[in-house]
Amino acid sequence: MHELAEIVTVITMGALKMLVAAGFGAGFGFSFLQNFLFTSLGGCLGVLLFYNLSARLTERARLRSMRKRAQAIASGAASVVRVFTKRNRWIIRLKHVSGFVGVAALTPLVLTIPVGSILAARFFHHDRRTIPALLLSVVFQALCVSAVLTGAANQLVGLVP
Repeated sequence: MHELAEIVTVITMGALKMLVAAGFGAGFGFSFLQNFLFTSLGGCLGVLLFYNLSARLTERARLRSMRKRAQAIASGAASVVRVFTKRNRWIIRLKHVSGFVGVAALTPLVLTIPVGSILAARFFHHDRRTIPALLLSVVFQALCVSAVLTGAANQLVGLVP
């Protein structure tokens, strides 16, 4: 039987970074089903948490950015920080080309759950399909990652004499 601390660790990490959570689960010796359930549970909780907190988090980031910009102007900085960076261009291109489906598909592994959930809430809060798409993507990718990592962990254990 696994200790509660191990289970909580995998669920918490699943809310932040799915690949790390599944790696912890495999390292703790969880079975495929346990690893999948805990990783997907943590990921789904993370999506719901960050999606619902996105308005507060984006407002906080906007205010911090405005404060830094005002300080730079007041100090007489020759150039003010660029607002439209390469990362911003990539995010906007992703939004326009693939919509909420693309953001949902990239959220668990590429964008991380907090960033992907906040972007989805920021751009697609009006579409009722956004949250189910995010949750489905988390569960599907948790299934794939857990299968690969628990299978790989079992194979490595079999190789050790």
